[in-house]
Formats: sequence, structure tokens, C-alpha cells
Amino acid sequence: PTAPTTRWCTDRCADGPGTSHRDLRPCPRPPGTDRVREVFDAVRQWASRAEGDWRAHGTAYELVRVLTVPARRGLIRLRVDGAHHLPAEGPAIVAANHLSFFDSVLLMFSLPRPVAFIGKAEYTDNPITNWLFCGAGMIPVRRQDPGALPQVFEEVAKVLERGEVIGVFPEGTRSRDGRLHKGHVGAAHLALTTGAPIVPAGIVGTDRVLPTGAAVVRPFRQATITLGEPIDTRQLGYTRSTNRARREVTDRFMADIARLCDEQYVDSYAPLPA
Repeated sequence: PTAPTTRWCTDRCADGPGTSHRDLRPCPRPPGTDRVREVFDAVRQWASRAEGDWRAHGTAYELVRVLTVPARRGLIRLRVDGAHHLPAEGPAIVAANHLSFFDSVLLMFSLPRPVAFIGKAEYTDNPITNWLFCGAGMIPVRRQDPGALPQVFEEVAKVLERGEVIGVFPEGTRSRDGRLHKGHVGAAHLALTTGAPIVPAGIVGTDRVLPTGAAVVRPFRQATITLGEPIDTRQLGYTRSTNRARREVTDRFMADIARLCDEQYVDSYAPLPA
């Protein structure tokens, strides 16, 4: 067998004008050939994933993921702990505390699996954030329109039925005081009705990367995402989505989030911005 750096020629090559290798002698590869081939193969594989994502889900997740690499890896120092707690396959609900606009970006693209988020529809009013979030599969919801919630839950249930991952912020808005507020019960309802496990996530430091009200990321700050053990509502003995079950499951994973992000828990809902 020939070494990786050689090839067998039956035609002309770079040895010089008129050189023939019809006797199947080995000749060296042109410099850089292997590296060029590796880059070409990597681009082709990425393009195949991007096309598959678009055809399957109608989203541009792979494209957005690549384009946000400079912000996610160059502007901040991100560490992800406990990534093994996210199931390798099947549906899952990632429930996290919410400190910054940047939380969604990090959770969408920094975990081992793609995460589609339930996000406020106001993000779709800006062309840039509309392309960023909706292109990555965000499901928009207007908090001022409770009548839209059944349709949102139906869309989310379809995502989970496909075996994908949904991300939610149970507080319903960013914390303005640095404390963890009482969780709304939507994530628990999804888990109880679909059987998807809830993976609690604690986010630390993003309020220093992009504080509330800031328009520009503050570079080279440290941020951490820590995932906890999945919570299976069926193993806890719940079989239906009742008021009591939703509240108890929510309180359970909010306690885990408080431990993971080391924030003081407040038993009151976070006020929505005016």
C-alpha cells in the first residue's frame, strides 16, 4: 500500500513537462492538496446539514450557528458544565433562568443539540433579531395576547413530538434585580402532556456580557451554563396536567435552577417591563 502522501499516476503530473507515469510510479502530491481536500469536505458536510435542516424544519439553524461563532467564542469566555445531562436523543425541555438577551443565543447554539426557543414576538419586529431567532427556529409569542397561547403550545408540542429540544425561560422575562423569580407553569404543562423530561439550566454572567438595556456586547467576560439532572414527571408519579401537578413540578425545577445559578429565589412573579 502507498503512504498517504503519495499517489499513483497514469498521466502527466507536477514532476515536469512531459513526464509520464504510465509505469505507475508514485509521485508526490502537490503541496497543500490534503488540507484543501479537508476544507472542501468540511464545507460540503456543513452545506449538507444546512440543506437537511432547511428541508426538514424550514429553518436556517446551521447557517445562523456558523455566523454567530465570532460572538459566542470570540467575544465571551463561555463554559458549559453538565452537558451530559441533556439527553442525546428524544424530546427535552431546557428550563433556564433569564438575565440577558444573550441567554437565548448561548442556549440555542452552545449545547450539544439544537435548541428551539419560545421567545417574545417583539424580537420579530427588528429585522436582525427576526432573522437570527426565527431563522434558528424560535417560536414567537406575544405575552400581551393570552389567546395565542394554545396555538403556541400546539406548535411546541409538534417540535417535541419530532424528538427535538425546546428551551424556555419560566420567569417569563429577564430578571432586573438579579434574583430568581417564581416560575410560570407552561414548561411543566408541556412536560406533563408530552412526557418530555425537563433539564434545569443555570446561567451565570450573561448580565455582565450584555446587561439589560445595553446595545453592545461587553467583550471578554466570563459566562457559564450549567445543566442539571433531567426531571421525568412520570417518575415523580404525575399522570395528568392538573393545577397542583403543574405547580409542584414547576417549583421542583425552579429549586434546581436556583441551585445551579446560585441566585436568591423570590416567591413572586417577575414584573414585566412597561
